[in-house]
Amino acid sequence: MSRILVTDLDGTLLGGDREDRRLLREALDRHPEVTVVFATGRGPASIRQVLRDPLVPRPRWIIADVGATVLDGTDFSTVEPLQEQLRAGWPGQEQVRAALRRFPRLTYQHDVVQDGRCSYHLAPEHLTGRLTEAVEALGCGWTYSADRYLDVLPPAASKGSALRALAEKLDWSAEEILVAGDSLNDLSLFGLGIGVRWTTSRATFPSPRSSMSTWPPTCCG
Repeated sequence: MSRILVTDLDGTLLGGDREDRRLLREALDRHPEVTVVFATGRGPASIRQVLRDPLVPRPRWIIADVGATVLDGTDFSTVEPLQEQLRAGWPGQEQVRAALRRFPRLTYQHDVVQDGRCSYHLAPEHLTGRLTEAVEALGCGWTYSADRYLDVLPPAASKGSALRALAEKLDWSAEEILVAGDSLNDLSLFGLGIGVRWTTSRATFPSPRSSMSTWPPTCCG
């Protein structure tokens, strides 16, 4: 029985029209036993802006920066030692940017506040083996989504690894977790719980059980 909703923001929780979002918010309000977890590429400041919308449910836990940040949703304090473990081996933004400067097709996202990651715009045809080898030579991981976003991350960081660490800390079982996402940086979440693919997704995920348009599931009565 699922009682933990782990959801991406852009294209998933923030997708659909305002009526869809109102119905979801009311369903969650009727079921306070459901724990909401955000899993997003946004940073904390951007998430705070999202939470100004009264239709956005309040998260108990937040996985941000594509898995490099883990926060307590009640006060935005860092969850340690989880975050320190997820960021282990991170060489730092300056070293990453310097090493990747020789790839002219990479455009750094200057308008995005970044912590524990480096985020770029990159067209699919320029995601080459030479580029990914350069990232891996730094001891970093990477994820690519929506045919334009390349995130360079600490080697242990991803949305899925952050969720796994949080689940172990809080003693959640896989059967309790429902995950929802719409792009390839959400793929690591699937397999940790019951997977739900947003109906407008560009990506194809293995064996989606339903669409978010049918939420809440039977766990919520």
